[in-house]
Amino acid sequence: MGIAHPAGRGPTDPLRFVRKSGPRYEAPYGRWGLVPTGMTLTDAKRYATFNAKAESLDERPMFKQAFAQQRCVIPLAAFWEWPTLPGGQKQRVRIARRDAKPLLVAGLWSLTPTPDGPLESCTIVTRPPTPDLLEVHDRMPALLLSKDLETWLSGPPHLARGAAMTSWEPRILQVTEA
Repeated sequence: MGIAHPAGRGPTDPLRFVRKSGPRYEAPYGRWGLVPTGMTLTDAKRYATFNAKAESLDERPMFKQAFAQQRCVIPLAAFWEWPTLPGGQKQRVRIARRDAKPLLVAGLWSLTPTPDGPLESCTIVTRPPTPDLLEVHDRMPALLLSKDLETWLSGPPHLARGAAMTSWEPRILQVTEA
């Protein structure tokens, strides 16, 4: 899936994410591709854990614990897609806010012990696209408006999922050839 490739980043590259730590926030880097608690990095490499569908976060063993307890926000300048043009060609496009403000994406994080020390990892939560992005891709990052950040980070799972699925409004994004 070509969804949510942050600027110049590829799967397994480090991404900065923001999480609550008591009453404060912290912004560590984590491996892009969730390594769930109890799974080794070697085992996790067999699965595509770069994106997690908001609709099934509490059903998939890979994401269930992180969705219940380890939600984060991943700030992005933009993301890229490769929609298919008439004639079958793919065209790379950049998707960003029209006002150039950062995108705030729902995410999950995990801390896993490894022989080399603790490994922090994260994944981008996705959802069906808003109407203005239907022709670009069948998924999009679960973008959050600032009014929904606290619900995503600290709310009960059913409210957090609702925020991830409905927070974003059409017509805020701009699609340009990359």
